[in-house]
Amino acid sequence: MLLLCEYVSVTFTLARAAGLAGKYASMFTSSDLELRFLECGLGLFVPPPRSGSQRYAKTELIATTLTGAVKAAGKDSDVAKGVMELIVLVAERCDEDQFGRLREATRSGGFDLRRADGEARLLPLDEPHIPLGESVSALEVDLQRLGMAVAHNHYRQAVDSLTDGRHEAANGQLRAMFEEVVAYLAVQQGFSRTSQGAGGRAITFLVDNGHLPADDGGLYIRGLWKIVQTNGPHPGASPIGEAYFRTHALTAAARYLIDRFAPPA
Repeated sequence: MLLLCEYVSVTFTLARAAGLAGKYASMFTSSDLELRFLECGLGLFVPPPRSGSQRYAKTELIATTLTGAVKAAGKDSDVAKGVMELIVLVAERCDEDQFGRLREATRSGGFDLRRADGEARLLPLDEPHIPLGESVSALEVDLQRLGMAVAHNHYRQAVDSLTDGRHEAANGQLRAMFEEVVAYLAVQQGFSRTSQGAGGRAITFLVDNGHLPADDGGLYIRGLWKIVQTNGPHPGASPIGEAYFRTHALTAAARYLIDRFAPPA
């Protein structure tokens, strides 16, 4: 029920963005639009073929499909996710002016639309003046710069899970990302990692060997590591507030450690 209620909110808040995406979707051909709707799982809302060879006008096809999808999304989380995927697909084809307008529409609905290297994503928007998306993008850049593919993959899955309302899954992926970060940085300081995991041992190594003194970040990182051992990927174990706290805290902690041990040249 928690997930359903969250998607009711998503549906109504993103209705404006969905309408704007529908307006900009006219850049696609009718055939391409039908394929895009199927790709997003919205094929059920595409109007049935007319008799004979007459096709729907493009605007009618878009309006009918999106109207049905937006209405249904309040009761179906998969449809809500499909509407969000369509917004992202359209955003990737928008010009700068269109993208700016579409981004403002998603921000008013509680999401931060980002686009980099032609790829668009919907990220959580927590505060209007300092959006969580800013920190998310910055950490992803750091993880890619350091070649931390496993940590980057965990982090992207965590953010996607948070955006989709799967908070327990987000917590589990955030913990895995943080463990990869601390282990990687500890190895750079001489830590021997003999197996996957080892987050706790890596933190102990950094603290005990003076790389991360207890009174200079060590106790904070160790305490945060203890916190994230609870309420992992088990349904019903994590409320939305805790998931957002963990995202903020672990994103900030990972960036702090990277800035300390492996800053950009």
